[in-house]
This record gives sequence, structure tokens and C-alpha cells, in this order.
Amino acid sequence: MGNKWKEIWNRRRPVTGGLTGDWEHVYLELKRLNGYDVMEGGVPLEALLNFHSGLVELLDLTPGKSVYEVGCGAGANMYLMQREGMIVGGSDYAEGLIETARAVVPNAREMGAMEAADIPTEEKYDAVYSCGVFSYFPDHAYATRVLERMLEKSRYAIGITELHDRAKRQDYLTFRRANIPNYDERYEGLGRLFFRREFFEDFAQEHDLRIVFPALQMADYWNAPFIFTCFMYRK
Repeated sequence: MGNKWKEIWNRRRPVTGGLTGDWEHVYLELKRLNGYDVMEGGVPLEALLNFHSGLVELLDLTPGKSVYEVGCGAGANMYLMQREGMIVGGSDYAEGLIETARAVVPNAREMGAMEAADIPTEEKYDAVYSCGVFSYFPDHAYATRVLERMLEKSRYAIGITELHDRAKRQDYLTFRRANIPNYDERYEGLGRLFFRREFFEDFAQEHDLRIVFPALQMADYWNAPFIFTCFMYRK
């Protein structure tokens, strides 16, 4: 993650107040802390839950299976998966968000603040995934190192969602500039890392993995037209 992005995410302070009550409220608040717009006009609960169901299915998760999230943020996904009977673990660069995740997922097998490329691999999980994190990485070499750690940690499935599509880079920039005043000045030094599907296909071929690019999209999410999803499986 670039230094400016690190600075921004590390401003996030631990939050425990307001994380009580019904699970829908807690889940939405955790998503908001992770940077998703869930207020009026933002991504509705139904869209988030439909995306979550698709994620769980693609990772081949059922109650009792284990799953680890790279870049778990405040723990929204882990919170829901633990409610559904999965054994969860996760990590994130931002210590404040990890403290929040610890509060809502106290029974996580592993939880720590660290770089994505430094996740420990001794403990294995049925599936390892990352949502919306790869676009913050500094370069493709770093992304490769993270994929290698994810594969080493996973017994079966690897999932990466919200990958910014290199073929749609100009469309993304045009949209952002049209909707955010002084976009280039405001986001100077806060670029996104864009990927080609071939990057993941090459990784899958090198490691003898089955690869798919499923149409897993979050309805009503402004970013959806510019991103894709990739899942890889041990044969």
C-alpha cells in the first residue's frame, strides 16, 4: 500500500461504541468503517448481503470450514461469516481497524495488524480471500508476493474481489473526474493499481490452479463498472 494510503487508513481510530444491537446494524456500521457508503443513496443492505452470499459460495464455505481475510478492515465480513458458523481469521494494515475487528470477532483464530505481504502462513485455512484491497498495493510485484502468501495459507480456494480493470482505467478516471471536483489535485499520490486478467491467469498457470472470473458484483455500488473478480482453486 502506498505511503499516502497508509497514512489515511492509519487515521482510523478504534470504534466500539454503536457496535451493539441487531446484527444488521452492526454489519452496516462495520462496512461504513471499511469505507463503503451505506448511508442514504449508498449501497443498501440487500446488495451487501447478496454479494456476501456469492462470496461464500465461491469460496466453498459451509459451517465448520475455516476462512482467512487479507485486509479485513473493521471485520465486517468476518463478523458475518462467524455468525454463519465459519472459523475465521484476518489481518489488516490499520491497527485501529484491527482493534475494532477484535471487538466484534473475539473468537477469531488469528487477528493482527500487518502488511498483506507479511501474513503468517503456518496456520492453514480452507479458503483465503481479499476484498477491495489489491488496488491499494504499490505495484504488481507486491501483489504477486501477496498471492503467494495467500496460496501457501489456503488449502483450497483463493478469492480476490474489486480488482480495478486495466482495460477500464480511462473510464474510471473520467467518471471520478466528472463526479469529484478537482479530482487530480485531491487524489494526488493516491492512485489505484489496475490489473489485467492475464496477470492472474499467469499466476494460476504457474501454480497449476483452476481459475475463474465470476460475475460477482455489488449492486448499486458506483465502482462496479470498473472492477472484476478472480477466484483460484487447487486442483
